[in-house]
Amino acid sequence: MMPKTPLSRLLGLILFMGLSADAAQAATVTLAWDQSADPSVTGYTLSWGNLPGSYTSSMNVGNVTQAQVAGLTDGAPYYFVVRAYNSSGMLSAPSVEVSRRVGIPFAVRGDFNGDFSADVGVFRPSTGAWYVAGQGGIIWGGTGDQPAIGDYDGDGRMDIAVFRPSNGAWYVKNSSNAGAAFTWGGTGDSAVPGDYDGDGKTDIAVFRPSTGTWYIWKSKSQTGVSSVWGGGGDIAVPGDYDGDGITDIAIFRPATGAWFIVKSATQAAVSMTWGGAGDIPVPGDYDGDGKADLAVFRPATGTWFIIQSSTGSSISLTWGGTGDIPVPGDYDRDGKTDIAIFRPATGTWFIANSGGSAASAFVFGGFGDIPVIK
Repeated sequence: MMPKTPLSRLLGLILFMGLSADAAQAATVTLAWDQSADPSVTGYTLSWGNLPGSYTSSMNVGNVTQAQVAGLTDGAPYYFVVRAYNSSGMLSAPSVEVSRRVGIPFAVRGDFNGDFSADVGVFRPSTGAWYVAGQGGIIWGGTGDQPAIGDYDGDGRMDIAVFRPSNGAWYVKNSSNAGAAFTWGGTGDSAVPGDYDGDGKTDIAVFRPSTGTWYIWKSKSQTGVSSVWGGGGDIAVPGDYDGDGITDIAIFRPATGAWFIVKSATQAAVSMTWGGAGDIPVPGDYDGDGKADLAVFRPATGTWFIIQSSTGSSISLTWGGTGDIPVPGDYDRDGKTDIAIFRPATGTWFIANSGGSAASAFVFGGFGDIPVIK
């Protein structure tokens, strides 16, 4: 019997709200997968659990390629696989594992209008202007500020935000309400916003290379935490590497090409060598399994090198060159990170869509502009 083809990305996420905000609520998730090419297949079994590779529940869904799983705990991470079976009860190998933290707001990085696809946008430090395709411009920030987009209010849309290292101030313009200002960090720090507590809202955070310290302000508990991970010369690469819906602390060390990651699901520290001096780390979910993949962009040759977390296999693609800025994001709304670059010399964006549509190139921005998704 042939192994099942990989599960597709989650097609929908539905949360059934309960009456009590502090009690565990039931959530439902809808999954879909590719039909097996094996003519002997008579049905499919869907399995899930709260840890990667550990499936404590299962359901025979029959000979269909879409199913709902109900009764999930609101706010908990879930990992899903599907197996095909034949009339003799023989099971195929499990599909690629996909994951999602259910019952919390979900936003696509770079999506300012809530359509689940990344939008092209730039920040112009010389004037403090932000320009997002289809949405006009707004003044927010200035010279020396770092753009730090994120869904700070949990409404499923990116909020305009900057971090000002000179005074450690964050200025956030929420898409759902008025702006706010916070002091967190200082000179020499790098902005590393992410959802470190799994509540569906972006948390303010900085990485301090001089000491290797991460300082995170958690929106859920309104408390600050710190952790030492990395050091001088390291580049912060936070991402959800284990698919539990929580941003993991991670660094890339250009001197050796090593990645060091603390996975939040198990608190296990892992390391791997991928890339080297001169490479730019570009982690993203290139295979659509809900987990960030290790990836680097090599400006000297314009090559992208990616390790897919779903299979452990590596792929490479030449897209861009010296002087280009990598801007990976899900521009075609297929649940996978697309390879893309911004060319400051001409203000041109070049996007290689993963969904099969033709590659696109267009001018948006110019020299001195900073792409807000990178």
